[in-house]
Amino acid sequence: MLKIKFKNLLTFLKNKRILITTHNLVDIDGFVSCFALKFFLIQYYKNQNISIYFPELLKSTKNFINNFSEKFPKFKFKTKTHLDFSKFDVCLILDTNNLSQLKFENDINISPLEIPYIFIDHHYPNLKADAQNLESLNLVFDNFSSTSEIILTLFKYYQQDLILPYRILFIAAILADSGFFKYGNNETINNVSELLDEDLDIQEIRSLLKEDIEISEKIAKIKGLQRVKLIREGDYLIGISNVSSFGASVASMLIACGVDISLVYSKANTEYRINARAKKVVCLQTGIHLGKILKEISDNCEGNGGGHDGAASLSFNAEFDIILDRIIEKIKEFLSPKF
Repeated sequence: MLKIKFKNLLTFLKNKRILITTHNLVDIDGFVSCFALKFFLIQYYKNQNISIYFPELLKSTKNFINNFSEKFPKFKFKTKTHLDFSKFDVCLILDTNNLSQLKFENDINISPLEIPYIFIDHHYPNLKADAQNLESLNLVFDNFSSTSEIILTLFKYYQQDLILPYRILFIAAILADSGFFKYGNNETINNVSELLDEDLDIQEIRSLLKEDIEISEKIAKIKGLQRVKLIREGDYLIGISNVSSFGASVASMLIACGVDISLVYSKANTEYRINARAKKVVCLQTGIHLGKILKEISDNCEGNGGGHDGAASLSFNAEFDIILDRIIEKIKEFLSPKF
């Protein structure tokens, strides 16, 4: 089925002027998957207008780019700095399936401009009905641990060679998005193994991903620990905390500290955001899928939610206490002993 979807997408894209983009606060997976897809399309079509536009990059992504550029100084990451949507026929949106996570110049939204768009993503589907979304061409598969692996599969199916810099980019993206295999599966490990050879040292690639933690993030983690409230459900612990920023990082830290499921919330203006994490073993033992839970709740509160089984998020404007209670009750349904 995947190969058929690839074929249909490539048939549609032929002779189109293509814009490639991803979510705001671009992580390494979003960054790499965009450039890897452009590299594939340039080779596949030979002569076609393909451009990349990025909103704001995460600090960790900027740090990785700097480290990578030291190793490959001649490798250039070219992107658009100004957008004129009239010069494009279609927009490929990678590493998200939610328009609210995009950001363009002057907060332009692509829907009112009537530009068709296609999602390529690895998160649990959170698709809203929109005539401009060419839904039949979407490549949204949550069995992949990263969007880069979907693009890598495209290279494999069409037997396109990968030069050394792109193999390093792919490995770095897969390692980063799978939490160094913590959220991956057998196929994740196989993909990295196939990319490695005698020219590549995985420890060297890991070093490209290392970064110093800013003091603001350190403070957020300490506050997150100070504020955590524990709920025990059978043999499982749910940790709930709140911070003003770095919610995802704090949620992951709580898992590392021992809780089985973490919920970390923050508020910006009138919007709340909840970052949720779960140990992989808990997902396997209980069947819980945080992405599905937050997607279901988002549908009932006009919010935006979704993600993976062990990592998900929800943004909403509804009554906070009610939404949090719903999430906790849904989680408890999976954690409660079954007799």
